[in-house]
Amino acid sequence: MVISGLYIDTIEGMAMSAAIAINKLKGVEVHHVEDDKKIVLTIETETIDESYRISDSFKKIDGVLGTCLVFSNFEEEPFYKEADKK
Repeated sequence: MVISGLYIDTIEGMAMSAAIAINKLKGVEVHHVEDDKKIVLTIETETIDESYRISDSFKKIDGVLGTCLVFSNFEEEPFYKEADKK
C-alpha cells in the first residue's frame, strides 16, 4: 500500500468544485479545503506508478493550478518488497 499526502493549489474560488471532482477518483480522499483555493488530500494505491497516474490526472480538473507532494509512505509497495527478497 502506498499512501501519499498532497496539497493542491487552485484558482481562487474554484477549490470546492475541484475538490468534489477529485474526491470522486478511486483511492482519493479530500480532507480539507481552505480559503476556497487550497485542497489537502491523500491517495491510497497499491503501487507508486498508480499513485503518480492519479495525481497527474488532477491537472485535467478545471481550476487546478498545481500539486505538491507533502509525504509518501511506500513500505508495502510491491517493487520494494521484491527488492528486499534478493
